[in-house]
Amino acid sequence: MHGRITPMTLEKAPLYAFGADRPDEAENLIFVTNRGPIEHTFAPDGTFHASRGAGGVVSGLLWAADDRPISWISLAMTDADRALAEQLGDGTIAAPAGMTQLTSRLVSVPADMYQRYYDGFSNRVLWFAHHGMLRSDAVTAESHLDWAYGYYPVNEAVARAVVEELHTSGEMTPVMFQDYHLYLAPKMVRELEPNACLLHFIHVPWPSLKDWSSVPIDYVYAIYRGLVANDVIGFQTERDADRFLDGARRFLPGATILRKPDEIFFRGQRTQVRVYPIAITPGAVYESARSAEAQGQAGRILRGLGVGRRRKLVLRVDRLEPTKNIVRGFQAYERLLEDHPDLKEKVTFLALLVPSREGLEEYQEYAEQVRGAIDHVNRRFGTKGWQPIEAIFGNDHPRALACMEHYDVLLVNPLADGMNLVVKEGGLLNRRDGAIVLSISTGAYEQLHDGVLGIDPQDVDATSAALHRALTMHVGARAELASHVRSVLLQDDAGRWLSRQYDDLFHYTASRRRQRVPKLISFPTHQRSIQKHESYRPAKTEPLADRSQIPASVDLPSSIFSDMADSDDYGLGS
Repeated sequence: MHGRITPMTLEKAPLYAFGADRPDEAENLIFVTNRGPIEHTFAPDGTFHASRGAGGVVSGLLWAADDRPISWISLAMTDADRALAEQLGDGTIAAPAGMTQLTSRLVSVPADMYQRYYDGFSNRVLWFAHHGMLRSDAVTAESHLDWAYGYYPVNEAVARAVVEELHTSGEMTPVMFQDYHLYLAPKMVRELEPNACLLHFIHVPWPSLKDWSSVPIDYVYAIYRGLVANDVIGFQTERDADRFLDGARRFLPGATILRKPDEIFFRGQRTQVRVYPIAITPGAVYESARSAEAQGQAGRILRGLGVGRRRKLVLRVDRLEPTKNIVRGFQAYERLLEDHPDLKEKVTFLALLVPSREGLEEYQEYAEQVRGAIDHVNRRFGTKGWQPIEAIFGNDHPRALACMEHYDVLLVNPLADGMNLVVKEGGLLNRRDGAIVLSISTGAYEQLHDGVLGIDPQDVDATSAALHRALTMHVGARAELASHVRSVLLQDDAGRWLSRQYDDLFHYTASRRRQRVPKLISFPTHQRSIQKHESYRPAKTEPLADRSQIPASVDLPSSIFSDMADSDDYGLGS
């Protein structure tokens, strides 16, 4: 068994100043996200209370940015957010919650519009499409209203805020959009600010052509056209980038697509497609896990479970939502106890589960399924002194990190995941040379495959077998796997992840910064594209839905189709 690994000191790479030709000073950045760095609530006396945002994307960006000056544009999510934004006029807050290098700008939209945008289209449609779980009947008449009166106008509001911020900070200030909530905004910004330097990083896995088949085709066209207005699009893995480029051949008629380096030329815009696997920051993770409060809570939980020499620990840490595949994980554990009765009372499964999107019916139903699976296993195998599964519901990230130090097996089996930071945090923190059972459908598997036990997340028997192998593996073999995982994770951090994106954006927009005028980029010839990539063939496609699927009873404003497919481009009737 190894003691705690001391994290390497990783210095942040310098950021080039976009107004200069050399990296001589820190540059202001504009982050654009759904959830902001600050969450506001009403204090008992009616005043506003500010605290740091809790989202994983937010936490990663905050650390990555560190002391760099940031203008952060995000949506007002709560009643307190909206009230404060309206009170401030432009929604701008300097140095919120004591973060002196940060300026927060809240974009306020009506609560019902935000709900349609966030719960309705972003999470009921896009989230499930990105994870390969969107049913063929999932897009309803209500979904079209969610697009028209939620997703589209919210993206417009965010784009206006970005343009206003560029007028203040300078048109060449780099803008970094994040994730699936804001796919339309880059094109809206580009139309008003042709010289803007735009990058969009997508944290979730990119859908295959088949996964897009349940989304109306006009919406997919609009999403692709919104994204290729960026100078750089970043993905977690090569698989995601390849899928995006496959889709570009289908959804961007007339585009020229080159490979290695991956580029798209569409209507005068050149877009680079790049891969930036998101990283954790070792120092920040250690600091959070080793806090006195986190250690105290974890110690009490583990002592209560009898974890130690007489009982091994299987651990999972997840948001309580369908893509995390929690129920199958418990079914695999049930199969393990069934096939290996000698393990009864010698292993405990601790599940730290974070409630998520509780307002959505799909999530409520899945939470009930998870609780039912836990009760079933405990009733079937539990004894007076031993409960096979111990589930703790709540959001306490430091406590979860502290528990990760002590697992014998970490189970991470999502159906799909852009990266999955739990496996990275666990692999870095664990002090028992614990083994990791990891879904091959996660982005993290591409980086860590030589140090984990890979599984098909839908195969319960294979998952059960991997759990058994992990629990019974020789200590030397476990140590070798754990050492490999740590060595990979200690080579990177969130600051370098951000700097790589910044560096690419700086270089890809160099000519525009010098000229400061709109310039039509010459398209590579079609013949050159064929010659350079003659071995490339697009994947076989599935039929897609079209505008005719929208019921006539759904009243949609005609303006929402202005950024979608023109009939001349796409062969669609009006």
